Amino acid sequence: MILIIGTVLLSQAIILVVFYVKTDEGIQEQQVRMVIEEVATAYEIGRTTSGAEREKLLRATSDPDIQFHIDDLPLTQHRFDIPDDSVARIPAALSGIPIFATDNTVSSLSVWEFWFAKKIGDCLIAEAPSDQGITCPIDYVSVQLNETEWLNARVLSPVDELVILLPVILSAGLTLIGILLIVTIIVKRITAPLRQLSLAAERFGQGEAVGYIEVAGPDELRSTTIAFNTMQERLSRFVEDRTKMLAAVSHDLRTPITSLRLRAEFIKDPELKSEMIQTLQDMGSMVEGSLAFARQEVQEERSETIDLVETLLTLSREFPGVAFSTNLRTYSYLCRPVSLRRAIRNVLDNAVNYGSKVHLAVGPDDDGIAIEIIDEGPGVPDEMLDDIFEPFFRVDEGRNTEAGNVGLGLSIARTIVHKHGGTIRATNMHNGLRIGIWLPGQIISH
Repeated sequence: MILIIGTVLLSQAIILVVFYVKTDEGIQEQQVRMVIEEVATAYEIGRTTSGAEREKLLRATSDPDIQFHIDDLPLTQHRFDIPDDSVARIPAALSGIPIFATDNTVSSLSVWEFWFAKKIGDCLIAEAPSDQGITCPIDYVSVQLNETEWLNARVLSPVDELVILLPVILSAGLTLIGILLIVTIIVKRITAPLRQLSLAAERFGQGEAVGYIEVAGPDELRSTTIAFNTMQERLSRFVEDRTKMLAAVSHDLRTPITSLRLRAEFIKDPELKSEMIQTLQDMGSMVEGSLAFARQEVQEERSETIDLVETLLTLSREFPGVAFSTNLRTYSYLCRPVSLRRAIRNVLDNAVNYGSKVHLAVGPDDDGIAIEIIDEGPGVPDEMLDDIFEPFFRVDEGRNTEAGNVGLGLSIARTIVHKHGGTIRATNMHNGLRIGIWLPGQIISH
């Protein structure tokens, strides 16, 4: 859009310069020549006629821009000399006769006062220069007829070059305004659906249910929108089918696990019986965890704006011994609050279970918000830092499943964070583990 405006301004500037150079001098010379020719005609009338006939002929020679009178004294005694090379040469009737004339120009600053004055005609019929005041754009031409009479003419003063350019400037301005309006309308028609598609893609990338995007705009944009709608539908159907299958398998496993648990009660060997029951309990916990994971996948929670600082402070109070710190007083954040709280809660629960002196911190970072959960504990082997976010992964068998912990907490947390467009990473500290969560910035921070 800026390029279009610049091109139009440059072209109009070139037109103005060319118009000024080519027409200014020609117009001025043409005006002078016309006045001198009319003065020559009036001079011939004044010299060859007299009385009422002369007055009648002079009135006929006058027009709205010039008025002729016969007076005893000249209106001006300023000698007017025309260069020999000028196109406005003196007619034969005035050859050798001195011409007296003023040379005033109506400035562009006073054009509205002079050029468009409603009583401009009154200036042409004033009896003397002193009667005209300072608001009359009049020049005076005087030629001596004889020893007692002078031919006086009152002529409208020519306007300066800026006023001459006024129509061109007005045309350029109107053209520019028209182009800007058209370009603005076209750009809005193009960018509005493009902006809608961009926001929909960002929301869909963060796991929100976007729904059908209206197809609008140019053909290329319409094709892109149709492709996005198709992609969204296919991905949603794929995730839904996969999640339903996982939920169905997990649900169907409940029955055989329960049956095996009942049969295990009839085993006479106490040690074998205990081991089988423990294994079946582990399987049951895994099934319940899978069902919880599937429910998280299919859950369609609406986004809401929450105070992220207050939310994290409340979560820290749910776990004894968790310290909370921040340099923010409040931070408004658009998210799916239930899911985000579950993700942070899962990470805090993991830190409390396998570490000590847990510290939760939040603060601005780049274009988003950074959340850190640091615990003092054994940490995780470097080669396993990425694996701890995989489903059902446990660092060692010593981390049992007594509290339903089957290795899905951090996996669920990663899924939720990714759906919010963020990232989650684990790094070892000198005396513990650090889980860093980054979320893209939204709304307003204070």
